[in-house]
Amino acid sequence: MPGLVSDGWTRQYEDARIILEQNGDLHYFNLSARVQRILVRGGIMTAGAMLVAIVVLVVTSTSLMISRAKLERSHEEVYRALLSSASDTEGGERLTMNDEQMVALAQTIRDRDMSIRRFVDTSMVAVSQENVTMKSQLESSGLTEKIVKIIQQNAANGGFNLEDDVKGNPLLRGKVADELSTNRGLREVLYALPSVMPVPNYSVTSDFGVRRHPISGQTHFHTGLDLLSETGDEKVHPVKPGVVVLAQFHTQYGNTVVVRHTNGVESLYAHLANMAVKVGDKVTNESVVGNIGSTGASSTGKHLHLEILIGGYPVNPQKVIRTAQYVQQIQNQQH
Repeated sequence: MPGLVSDGWTRQYEDARIILEQNGDLHYFNLSARVQRILVRGGIMTAGAMLVAIVVLVVTSTSLMISRAKLERSHEEVYRALLSSASDTEGGERLTMNDEQMVALAQTIRDRDMSIRRFVDTSMVAVSQENVTMKSQLESSGLTEKIVKIIQQNAANGGFNLEDDVKGNPLLRGKVADELSTNRGLREVLYALPSVMPVPNYSVTSDFGVRRHPISGQTHFHTGLDLLSETGDEKVHPVKPGVVVLAQFHTQYGNTVVVRHTNGVESLYAHLANMAVKVGDKVTNESVVGNIGSTGASSTGKHLHLEILIGGYPVNPQKVIRTAQYVQQIQNQQH
């Protein structure tokens, strides 16, 4: 066949005369080489187009048959699952379904799938907006990327590997998985931060950051926050539940208590008049670690020196606590 097509396409045609006899009369028809070439090549192209159309039709029909077969198998699997879950119904009757019921079931499954997908899309938008808010709050609190990683690396994690579940569930792929993963990481960081001040009603006498030392007069970095009680209540409470890891007198800080929390977060309370806890004690926000005092060589008057450290790095206590409080308020409003 290819040889005939090639020969017909490339053949050198010559002018020809066709003689027809009818009732003793001769009729002559001239057929030029050009007309012959056009007729043959046109026939070849027409035949080729018809052949291509037939192939496309066969492939399309086959594809539709395969798709139909897959859909039928899928419906059959659902049907069998329903039968197996209701094999012993009341009265010993088995669950049966006709064709119309099967079609209705398939439509119901499709509608439910679409509803779930719409819900996932809507939820992803909400999660994405929440991520933007949490990132903004972390940046405003002064927590560097290094400190955030310290908190995440110190988190107590466990459980099954979800990688296979993500691969097998199309709803958890791509941007959805990324946003959910980011959201979980940000929440871990924010939940690790303390959310209450150690003194209910207070005023700040010296903020976190560079200042002139009250005794030496030299410029230095103040790694904490100095607080005064405005109500006369001098009890000092932990900023977050944890375990006491230090309770002793320090030359500069005086009576000092350090509480270790989760995710590498620690809090330090200095210049205490007394220490009401000992190493190993478990404390909560309601516990009392001591009273505001003026012990230690670097104290010039009764106050509480508060430090919050993450992985050993001091952070601004006031900003960190306000960030945690703000996020908690947002979460409470959502619930």
